[in-house]
Amino acid sequence: MWILFFCIGKLDSSILLGAIKPLAYRLYFLYNMAMKKFKQYSWIVFVFLILFLGGTFAFHRLSLQKENKLLVPIGKKVVVNGHQMNVYVQGEGSETIVFLSGAGIASPILDFKNLTDSLSKKYKIVVVERAGYGFSEDSNQSRDVMEVLSETRQALSQAEVSGPYVIISHSMASLESLAWQEKYPNEVTAVIGLDWALPASYEDLKEHPKLMTLAYWTSKVGLLRYFPESVYLKNHDLTDSERRQYRFLAYKQLLSKAMLNETRAVKENAHKVSGFTIDSKIPVLLFVSNGEGTGFSQSEWQNYAKGFARNRSNVQVVYEDAPHDLYHSKKNEVVSQINSFLHQSRLD
Repeated sequence: MWILFFCIGKLDSSILLGAIKPLAYRLYFLYNMAMKKFKQYSWIVFVFLILFLGGTFAFHRLSLQKENKLLVPIGKKVVVNGHQMNVYVQGEGSETIVFLSGAGIASPILDFKNLTDSLSKKYKIVVVERAGYGFSEDSNQSRDVMEVLSETRQALSQAEVSGPYVIISHSMASLESLAWQEKYPNEVTAVIGLDWALPASYEDLKEHPKLMTLAYWTSKVGLLRYFPESVYLKNHDLTDSERRQYRFLAYKQLLSKAMLNETRAVKENAHKVSGFTIDSKIPVLLFVSNGEGTGFSQSEWQNYAKGFARNRSNVQVVYEDAPHDLYHSKKNEVVSQINSFLHQSRLD
């Protein structure tokens, strides 16, 4: 309000603008009255907010107990580093494809289902759910990229799934994929990136730690239940029963401690793998979106892929006019491209 009085003082010498002075005083009076009313009733708003959050949390906890009984496990549980991880196997092909999900996916198995159902007709499909994802237990252990990779490899070993593997990964899982082919090239026959978030993109990514912490506690309180499922469920090919399973897993796992810690460690992880180079003997296929859903413009997002593929003859890039989760909106094209790519890789 000091600005208002400053203006009033300056207008004293003006007959024309002097007429505004009573109005300014009137506005100031109304402002003071409004602030008094707000202070008078603010405690009511505060009590209502506490009751709302408390009631939501209680309902959320009771609902989780009921929903856990309705969840139908998919896959095989194995123990890695003291916590259970879930590994799903489908198909009997001679080649083994390992799927690694991007960040914040409540159920990687159901999220990838439109791809795995098609590809499992020719290949052995494996989906490894990281700690805090799907049917895997949450974990507060380090989410260093090498630790995450170690847990994935241990889970495959415990589930008796042997390599070598074709790795198909989405978004943030690019970091684990790059680490895998760098450290254990004999275990990787090919790599397919579903709109990878490449290390260079994380250098330009703005961090919002307070916002992530707020999102974490929002999820723990149960406020996710008030959001439409389109916020967290992108696979529209799921049956009603599968969608219900996905919702239950979302209420349980988003955002888990492991997911939160992944987000906090992602810049450091990107820096660690930024110096890794793709083995020239490993064929790579990258699907690249139009940038929608990444926080970058189309040109910015696609330039990361162009820079990554530059002077690398073993890297193929396919640009799709589709959002970040392009394997849903362009599933038929993606499956067809994968089949052609793997067939050509065998011939080579």
